[in-house]
Amino acid sequence: MREEFAVYGLPVWFMYLVGFFKLSFASLLVATIWFPALRGLAGGGLAALMVGAVAMHLKVRDPALKSAPALCMLAMSLALALIQ
Repeated sequence: MREEFAVYGLPVWFMYLVGFFKLSFASLLVATIWFPALRGLAGGGLAALMVGAVAMHLKVRDPALKSAPALCMLAMSLALALIQ
């Protein structure tokens, strides 16, 4: 990941910050098993991170295949965030 963030022109500290938020929102997603009210926060947070990931892929003109995981995760996160 360090190399990817360097290609995107992002500092190393930002990689750790993104990692922290990914782990936090993923943990919240697991917690929705017991606390369904957290679903919007978990899904919305992951979706926001994935919007940033897709934007970075577009910025460096990555091929579509390399951007596909972020797009799929964005779609799934949005679906979770919007389920009522």
